[in-house]
Amino acid sequence: MKEMPRRSWRIADQLELLVESVKDYAIFMLDAEGNVATWNQGAMRIKGYTADEIRGKHFSIFYPAKDVEQGKPQRELEVAAAEGRFEDEGWRVRKDGTHFWANVVITAVKDDQGRLYGFGKVTRDLTERKWAMGSTFEKLFRVNPYPIMLSTLEDARYLEVNESFCKLTGYSAKELIGKSSIELGIWVEPEIRTRVVTELSAGHPVREVETTLRTKSGQVRTVQLSADAIEFAGNPCLFATIMDITESRRLEAAVKELSTPVLQAQEGLLVVPLIGLVDARRAMQLRNQLLNDIRAQRAKAVVIDLTGVPKIDPETADGLLRTVDAVRLLGAHVILAGISLGIADTLVGIGAELLTIKTTADLQSGLEEAKALMATTGS
Repeated sequence: MKEMPRRSWRIADQLELLVESVKDYAIFMLDAEGNVATWNQGAMRIKGYTADEIRGKHFSIFYPAKDVEQGKPQRELEVAAAEGRFEDEGWRVRKDGTHFWANVVITAVKDDQGRLYGFGKVTRDLTERKWAMGSTFEKLFRVNPYPIMLSTLEDARYLEVNESFCKLTGYSAKELIGKSSIELGIWVEPEIRTRVVTELSAGHPVREVETTLRTKSGQVRTVQLSADAIEFAGNPCLFATIMDITESRRLEAAVKELSTPVLQAQEGLLVVPLIGLVDARRAMQLRNQLLNDIRAQRAKAVVIDLTGVPKIDPETADGLLRTVDAVRLLGAHVILAGISLGIADTLVGIGAELLTIKTTADLQSGLEEAKALMATTGS
């Protein structure tokens, strides 16, 4: 029988070369204390460290700080040493601080007498596979004009974001995926996220919560957030749709400043058409402006048109009544036109004496009433 040619190198050499050349798996050895002893190309690609940088470092460097504090790395070695093998899936940390979802297998390496020599560790990055979306859902997610994001419920790590969310925050998807929104400082008021998570955990969806987000450049944007708790790949997650209302809020503020004009309908008759929400500050601004115009124009009657005001709070309602009293002290009649049910309810709630206040259903009726009062006073 023909003799087989002698092998040019040992099986062990071939195995070492194979391990070194594998790029899809991080394959390396730990000593008995958990320090990195060997390193392959796959480990460098997945974790970001060169062999010189990582050799001799404890393998807990690959774990999130919370896991290290809870002793997770050491427990994994203990299980592997006792049972011969340990396997897990969870978050791991790269050199640059980004997180990735990994499948990890740790195998105890022992000599013939059963004495622990060290551990073999194999890690695979499963991030893309774990968070891969169904094609239909993914298409809807990607092309939606509103910013959408998917994050872990517990630690706020982004799992997916669409292009609109990237435009809103100024970050690229690569900069966001695996990072915590809290660590990035995106939530200007982190306590609001805490309240959202509390509501979601209690089974209540969250709708149109107004909050502020900080962009990569440091700009603060006002947004409305609607969120639901969903289970994604077996993990509790926060799925949120966001609407940027920064410009509309700025416009509302501008309207508030400009929408308290005191107009002269005719000699001696002033009209104040209010639009939008009226707060205590705006009510005071109105009172000061109105009293000055009454003096300057020697007005005999004022119609305050509330048709464009949906509701007011008790403090503002009290301020409105004070305005009415101040106008009367200057000798002018006051008519409140277009009072909504919400405003009427608030006025009743604070005990306003409505019988002493002249009201009309709309502005036109208010003007006619004011003219009649002026004619009676003039005669």
